[in-house]
Amino acid sequence: MTRYYKLEEKTPVAANFEEWVTWRVEANTQVILSIVKSYISVSTVFLGINLGTIEKPKIFESLVTGGSCDGQKRLYSTWDEAVSGHFDLIIESIATTPPIDY
Repeated sequence: MTRYYKLEEKTPVAANFEEWVTWRVEANTQVILSIVKSYISVSTVFLGINLGTIEKPKIFESLVTGGSCDGQKRLYSTWDEAVSGHFDLIIESIATTPPIDY
């Protein structure tokens, strides 16, 4: 099973451990970071480690910090899925988090 991946442009490419470590040292793994409100953020990153299956590797992750979706994670196989899922989490966070009175 291919466990490690590196990005070439926006395309994940299988790599052995040594290739992955060398790539990872200088790689920017942030796909998108969105500050939704002062108390909610959504971050999507390229993990480069397969948390899925051989047929459907899960190598991108989104994480919500704050709001009603705090701690929610989603995994994706491709850059495009990760970007789409990132924006879905933003919409869900806004829709389900009540406003905070300061």
